[in-house]
Amino acid sequence: MVKKKIVIVEDDFLIQELHRHYVTNLGHDVVDCFSTGKEVIEYFKDHTADLILMDIRLEDNIDGIEAMNEIEQHVPVPVVYVSANNEDSSYKRAIQTNMKGFLSKPVVKSDLEKIINDLEDVTDSILYAERIQKAIFIQKEDIDEIFKDNIFLNRPKDIVTGDFCFLDYFKDTKDYIGGIGDCTGHGIPAALLSVLCFQFVTSIAKNERNLQDIIYELNNSIINSLSKVNSKNKVNDSLDVVLFRILSESNEIEISGIKREFIHYDSKNKIHNLYRLRGNSLGSPIEDKKEIPLMKFKYEKDDFFYFFSDGITDQFGGQFSKKITRKRVIEFLDQTKFTTDFKKKQIELNMFLRKWQGNNEQTDDMIFLGISPSSFIQ
Repeated sequence: MVKKKIVIVEDDFLIQELHRHYVTNLGHDVVDCFSTGKEVIEYFKDHTADLILMDIRLEDNIDGIEAMNEIEQHVPVPVVYVSANNEDSSYKRAIQTNMKGFLSKPVVKSDLEKIINDLEDVTDSILYAERIQKAIFIQKEDIDEIFKDNIFLNRPKDIVTGDFCFLDYFKDTKDYIGGIGDCTGHGIPAALLSVLCFQFVTSIAKNERNLQDIIYELNNSIINSLSKVNSKNKVNDSLDVVLFRILSESNEIEISGIKREFIHYDSKNKIHNLYRLRGNSLGSPIEDKKEIPLMKFKYEKDDFFYFFSDGITDQFGGQFSKKITRKRVIEFLDQTKFTTDFKKKQIELNMFLRKWQGNNEQTDDMIFLGISPSSFIQ
């Protein structure tokens, strides 16, 4: 067990001492305690920690969530919120921060222990690797510049991620090509592979617009890079991928991929349809590129397409600690299909996933991309 350095923020002295007792009894260090938002903000201007155990209602006029928003401007420290009030408004605000848990008062020691044990020993180098990934990969603000109506979530299991989003516009043909990739595993090995695969697909798509050809060449690049002949350092990592190409002049979208799924919201019939792209993960030979699944849709103005990694559907939680499953994802989308405020819909998606997960460990990296092809910004 790696001993964690933990900061406690609690305005009730007795509860503060109880939390201190729990933390030290679990073998970790309480490096400091605070009762106001102002105090803890000042502390993290010059210090860091492995975790903050944060009460939401504090002595001063700065609550715990506001304090975390300010702290994250200085240092990327994870937080577990502790509250006697689990109202949705607080939860909506909390999930916008680097939240690792949301515990109800009185805190149960075993719940706190599980959350602390799930934390990785975060080093400066891993945090810097996260910054590199964010600089390389497509982020929400990039998607906002291309699609007016979209939702996007990318939540690593650890600090760095094996999931990535690819998106580009080609002026010569007025096409958008994009998609998501889900690399084997999670953590640093998957993060390295994700950066490699992102560079491959970005480079290939500059010269090739046929989706089957892109995936075929991507697969060859992975094989040639990771399984060199006579190498003693062969690896067996792989990639699941789904790509789309939007032909804006004809209102068509082509979708191709391997071992991934997507959901199409058919606005004419007001129904969500699930489609599966089968095959073996990339990293294994493909004899004929025509084996790669390819689908084409004529989209309407309000149609939506959702692409996601299996970290979404495989997350354990709920009352009986079961997987979310595709069925529950579609149920969520059905409940929100008339929501036209997509910022609100993204918050609702995040809440749905967080509430389902509860205090369970995150199963895998998560990525979720939803776009309306007709809402592209020229």
